[in-house]
Amino acid sequence: MTSPQNLKEALSIQPLLRLLADFANSRILDAAIEYDFFTLIHQGFHTHEEIAREAGTDPRATRIVLDGLIALALVEKRAGRYFVTPASETFLVRGKPDYIGDFRYVAMSLWDGMAHLRETLKTGKPFSRLDTGNELQVWEKLVIGIIPIVRPAAEAFCEIFEVGKVRTGLRVLDVAGGSSIFGHTILRFDPSAEVTQLDWPNVNAVAQKFWGERGSGGKIRYIDGEFRTTAVAENYYDLVIASNFCRFESPQGNRDLFLKAFRALRTGGFILINDFLPNEERTGPTFALRFSVYVLTHTPSGECYTLSQYSRWLEEAGFDAVQAHGDLADTLAGTTLILAQKK
Repeated sequence: MTSPQNLKEALSIQPLLRLLADFANSRILDAAIEYDFFTLIHQGFHTHEEIAREAGTDPRATRIVLDGLIALALVEKRAGRYFVTPASETFLVRGKPDYIGDFRYVAMSLWDGMAHLRETLKTGKPFSRLDTGNELQVWEKLVIGIIPIVRPAAEAFCEIFEVGKVRTGLRVLDVAGGSSIFGHTILRFDPSAEVTQLDWPNVNAVAQKFWGERGSGGKIRYIDGEFRTTAVAENYYDLVIASNFCRFESPQGNRDLFLKAFRALRTGGFILINDFLPNEERTGPTFALRFSVYVLTHTPSGECYTLSQYSRWLEEAGFDAVQAHGDLADTLAGTTLILAQKK
């Protein structure tokens, strides 16, 4: 039997209140990033008056929001002076290698759709969409903001696939490659690889600018377009990548993608899918289950798919030897690399 104490803890109202308040927490963090509070503290401005002066914000409002960041464990205060925490120092100071502040743009876009979840439940249709070219401005921000999230998966793939060791000189097609982090990671492991990225023109331009500013531009060939309508070479590539993309497609859209990838690959080539996968019963991981709701509110037919679904679609396209690699270090729960071969 459940003890009175355990029952009391199980029925605590606090977790439910925190869930209902998540939107407020997101807005607090979004505002702090908008005015570069973390960067200013890192630069040596430690009182709320100094931070407000540099940010151009109201001093009283600045103090209240900074104190709110303490509640989120993103800022510390000692003797009236504010300091960033290790997590904020790593991820929220602009200019740092792992800065993810730009992810807030897609987070706010997700909230727009989630605000209309009740309507989506009635109609099955999203209020707003992230799967068409009309959302280019959101994707321009998103692809750079999620680099620290995608990089560990890209590095794990290179280790698993033995890029630069057993496999060298790969011809790679990265479909909807976004920031090009997969392509540049492969080139870091094997400079002799040949990488082509297919994505919307504005997204490709963002990726080229980003890597050009870091002195590694020009290493990837960019094709403007999308997989449905853009012609790609057939029987040419050794590897086709679909990273953080398939969940936005319908089942038929993924079938079409995998068939096109199969035709683009040489015999013996591989397709790589990187995405968030729930288990077969859809009882976890919790991140994948939640993210599937986000996808519901922003695409007409997408969701986070299971391994058995991917396996079936890949086999229908002609692929064999489907294998999955999960539990990858430093990745979000449910992140899975799926590899299948054209034999």
